[in-house]
Amino acid sequence: MRQIIFSSPICDFIDHPIPSINNIPKEYKNLAKETPGDSPSFLNRTVKACMPFLDAYTIGYLITMPVEVAFVINQQVEENKKYTEISLYWNALIDQQPLLEKYFKLTSHSDKQLPSDLRSQYRTIDTVLKIDNPWHIKTPPGYSCIFTQPFNRNSPFKIIDGIVDTDTYTLPVNFPMFWTQDTSIKETVLPKGYPLALVIPFKRDDWKMKVTSFNDVEFTKNRLKLGKYIQDVYKKIFWQKKRFR
Repeated sequence: MRQIIFSSPICDFIDHPIPSINNIPKEYKNLAKETPGDSPSFLNRTVKACMPFLDAYTIGYLITMPVEVAFVINQQVEENKKYTEISLYWNALIDQQPLLEKYFKLTSHSDKQLPSDLRSQYRTIDTVLKIDNPWHIKTPPGYSCIFTQPFNRNSPFKIIDGIVDTDTYTLPVNFPMFWTQDTSIKETVLPKGYPLALVIPFKRDDWKMKVTSFNDVEFTKNRLKLGKYIQDVYKKIFWQKKRFR
């Protein structure tokens, strides 16, 4: 089994990264596989019966909020223009705060670094924010990591996606992000352990694309062949277990 290493100078007092499978939303866990109804049972099935949806919750590792944090919105008007700022505050012991200020803080990118057309359409603050990540990540030779928003969750922010060659890069990967929550909510408190970013290690391979036709007769034949597995056909025949520990 391949090993991914997370290291931090403040690992002794902050929450550690975890396999994503250890933080599946309770709303998903409590969801029934079927909803009541008069339709055939397979038409009443929920995402609880969808293996691709579950795999999105269990792939990779989550970097979480290292301590309880509060995002505070401040809006000002200067020269008839409205400005919105956001600040990050920690709920941590006094002697821990200087280290958090050094390794886990909220800053911003220059507006010139990312044109408006490439910014999230769901942003409620135009500024491109950035959270300093207290964790350095090391993967085996030939392996990189995808850094993205934790899948299928509602968060007040959107991490900007990126890929880093974590087998050679020697610094922590910070997280640029957009604030997406309504700015009328002046303070948002996120608990220690709240999912911040999803890390998915993958092997770098060379690929070549090929496009071919798919015969309609073959398509129909495959559907008839798999018809007896109408319930959980993907799980029973095609799905493969993925392990992240």
